[in-house]
Amino acid sequence: MEREQKEFRELTSSEEARRIIKNIKVEPKIETLLLEHINGCILAEDVLSFIDVPAFDRSVKDGFAVRAQDTYNATEIEPVALMKIGSIAAGYVPDLSLGPGEAIEIATGAPIPEGADAVVMVEHTSAEADNILVRRAVYTNENIMRTGADIMKGERVLRRNVRIGPREIGVLASTGISKVAVKQLKVGIISTGDELVQPGSQLYAGKIYDANSYAIAASVEECGAKPIIYGIVKDDERAMSDVIDRALQECSMVLTSGSTSAGVGDVMYKIIDEKGKTLLHGISIKPGKPVVIGVVENIPLIGLPGNPTSALSIFNEFVAPLIYDSLETDPPFKTKVRAILGTGIRSEGRKELFPVGLIRGRVYPADKTSGAITTLAEADGIIEISEETEYLEPGKPVDVTLFGNIAPVDIMVVGGQCPGIDLLEDLSGMNFRIISMGSSRGLSAMAGSIADVAAINLAGTGEYNLEAIRNMSIRNAFLVKGYRREQGLIVHPESSIKNLEDLVGKKLVNRNRGSGTRALLDKLLEELAVKKGTTRAELVKMVPGYNSGSRTHRSVCEAVSSGKAEVGFGIRPFAETMGLKFIPITVEDFDFLINKEIMDIPQIRKLLATLRSHDFATRLPSGIFTYERTGEIIENI
Repeated sequence: MEREQKEFRELTSSEEARRIIKNIKVEPKIETLLLEHINGCILAEDVLSFIDVPAFDRSVKDGFAVRAQDTYNATEIEPVALMKIGSIAAGYVPDLSLGPGEAIEIATGAPIPEGADAVVMVEHTSAEADNILVRRAVYTNENIMRTGADIMKGERVLRRNVRIGPREIGVLASTGISKVAVKQLKVGIISTGDELVQPGSQLYAGKIYDANSYAIAASVEECGAKPIIYGIVKDDERAMSDVIDRALQECSMVLTSGSTSAGVGDVMYKIIDEKGKTLLHGISIKPGKPVVIGVVENIPLIGLPGNPTSALSIFNEFVAPLIYDSLETDPPFKTKVRAILGTGIRSEGRKELFPVGLIRGRVYPADKTSGAITTLAEADGIIEISEETEYLEPGKPVDVTLFGNIAPVDIMVVGGQCPGIDLLEDLSGMNFRIISMGSSRGLSAMAGSIADVAAINLAGTGEYNLEAIRNMSIRNAFLVKGYRREQGLIVHPESSIKNLEDLVGKKLVNRNRGSGTRALLDKLLEELAVKKGTTRAELVKMVPGYNSGSRTHRSVCEAVSSGKAEVGFGIRPFAETMGLKFIPITVEDFDFLINKEIMDIPQIRKLLATLRSHDFATRLPSGIFTYERTGEIIENI
């Protein structure tokens, strides 16, 4: 039977094609799946840990649980003898408590017994009758991982819209979570053409293997959606229509490849016209001119070219952004690098997505015509060539959009811990790598040019943070004034503690050494000691738990809430969230030290704009607030 031949409608520009696709709305379904089924999925909601990790104070070494003060005089020549009173294996709750001059044998991973505050490694001991001889002193908390040191109860461990991989699944499992809500976007994939045969079958004359079903399915999966392959359909309108109907019933998006040109045997545009509405037929771009995009009952139906390179190029350029927008996640393959053309490239007078190889910063063509699948296999990325360009000369700088599934980190922040940083990340829309190691570590990271931004809150005798910066002779950064935070005592609502003087005799949970909060408490206790006519060293001897070291403000609150401590020192937001009483003592500056070399990059400009924004100021939690100097840049430090 003779088939009708139809010319392309007026070709749509690539810019207009992007606008059309941007206006298409696809709603993924939300499903709760077990861990074994979520690899590659997009998380539908924030995940908070409902336990501490670890859930108990545990030993990180084989050795002996001891009181640190009992070992202070231990040396190789004059070891300290301690009485061994038992042993604790991993996985068992100890029924032993440790007293002065005693030691308990302990395995890696085993719970720390009551009374112990350190573990001496077995290689630093020897046996003598019922005693052990300790040949090296240990300090408080040495070889102990405290409760919540890895993950704190209530801490956000995974953000909404993150792509789930092995690392994320491990985090979920370690916090006891067996299932989560994920976004499910099912994409139907149909290959069309009388010339196609299934891979693995015999290849007869005039036939080719179906590469598109599998290449497109892998691309869909890489975007975080779920591909459903419907197989090969012959160039028969009725058969093609039936398969498309089935896919439209089962999926939120349907992709076909082949049967999109205007020649004899290409019927996709006709099927779309009959079932729904054609939005465009043909894009002024190479490779990939023959494209049909339509909508059937609010479900996008997109006909990709049959040539493998053309199909994948159009998918990456137009379909992938639609999937990412629908799933509210960022495209990972848009990493760009600047490189130099190693040879000339001639254009054909319309926009091209030209595949290239990248070798030691120089770019070379990888184009073998749009029909060759090895074109994309051998290419490292693409360069865009505009309609006005006829020839690109050797030596010309070009931007290469790299292929690859990499989610780039926008900014690395090292230093103090604060919910204000989380808010900056959320409002800026960027991806931060946040390493909360304390203000002192933040300064060290900046001094070594490791960090992009150091988050610091270090009190001194002069202006906040400046003294510490100058003491370390940091010259490669500018100080940006951040916001202010209330610091104070955290207690149970019924507690009789009212001020710093009441700390004497009360069990304290302190922050870790190197944190700005601990340094601030030390400064306040120094002032109190002077007032009382004593020294800080003598004063802290009367405060049990002073030598403890919790990594986060939340862990301080957890210790108070659980009764492990009577009082903590930290910021207001976490105390109020956990129903604890907050007694304000002082207000501190929480600032940002930013590497000079990156001050003008877009990510830092966006960070500063967010910091200065009204939205940020109004959404900060209780006890944290911006002021007239927020966002001020101090260059002379």
